[in-house]
Amino acid sequence: MGFKAQNTISGKEGGLFIDGIEVAEVKTCEAIVEKNKSEVNVMGRRMTGSKTTGAKGTGTLTLYKVTSRFVKMIQDYVKTGKDPYFSVQTYIDDKASGRGTERITLKDVNIDSVKIVGLDVDSEALEEEIPFTFEDFDVPESLKSTFD
Repeated sequence: MGFKAQNTISGKEGGLFIDGIEVAEVKTCEAIVEKNKSEVNVMGRRMTGSKTTGAKGTGTLTLYKVTSRFVKMIQDYVKTGKDPYFSVQTYIDDKASGRGTERITLKDVNIDSVKIVGLDVDSEALEEEIPFTFEDFDVPESLKSTFD
């Protein structure tokens, strides 16, 4: 049996936790691991080679504006110099897809910037976008890789 349309996963069937506390107001979360590469020129080859030398984790969290959580985090850093690091746990679990559950934990997450004021007379629901970096991740539970 092969792939079926019903195996696709709905982006609404998931959730997010910060240090174990559910963040119900999450709209989107994206995390990317980008490889760092150095160019390597090799004698006799016209094409430039690439050598992977490391990786960097970045992401963006978009939330409906319902708390001052991140404003307070950045204020704490500005006032005390204590830079907050935390973990983010995400999961997707679309029962209709038959693919199982995927859980990913981002470790040593650190916010890059926070909009501390964002008024908009034309907005139906205020949102805040939080760019971040992370230093490690785990995948304690992954989706099925075969189709039954």
